Amino acid sequence: MNGAEPTHGAAIRPATAEDAAAVAAVYVRSWRAAYAELLPTEVLASLDEADWARRFRSRRDPARSTLLAFTPGRVVGVVMAGPDRQDPLLAEIYAIYVLPELQGQGVGAALLDAAIAPLDAATVRLWCAAANNSSRRFYEHRGFVLDGATGSYEISGHRLTTVRYTCSR
Repeated sequence: MNGAEPTHGAAIRPATAEDAAAVAAVYVRSWRAAYAELLPTEVLASLDEADWARRFRSRRDPARSTLLAFTPGRVVGVVMAGPDRQDPLLAEIYAIYVLPELQGQGVGAALLDAAIAPLDAATVRLWCAAANNSSRRFYEHRGFVLDGATGSYEISGHRLTTVRYTCSR
């Protein structure tokens, strides 16, 4: 994408290493909102933007793409995609986050569509916290369906059950 395509007031462009702090801010704010009822307050309060920025800078894999949604002066959303971690013949959305105050305005849908469009695989998968009903509705509305796989994710000693979604295109 060339960064000039407007989407509900936001444009989309590839992320660079210089975007690490902005990506981290979106991650932390989105996590705190999305997981407010799923994780203890102290776990969410301990999320460190500097740590997330370091992680983003260290994840340089040419097979993976990171796209940003931005409005003048700020990054408002991020999506990461690439080969599926379990089956490299498929594609995976690793993460998608939009600032809480912009959710429901089409930014997430635009990011998801932009991330999926260049993927070579006919099937795209993603994992979602089973109890994150808002995100699950978003994925289902975008054509993803549960495929029966479950897993879990641990953060600060707290385990979240996850479910996998699949979308064939």
